[in-house]
Amino acid sequence: MKVLIGTNNKGKVEGAKQAFEKFYENVEMVGVPVSSGVGDEPVNDEISSSR
Repeated sequence: MKVLIGTNNKGKVEGAKQAFEKFYENVEMVGVPVSSGVGDEPVNDEISSSR
């Protein structure tokens, strides 16, 4: 199974792969760069507060 994930972050890609492998065999996880509109380190209005 090939799964596309909207990140190139190796840790996130590997974590998602490990999760899928608990339910499926032969998982290929492919990171795809996407634009989220939020900086690498969100500031001010980009940060949501649950308070």
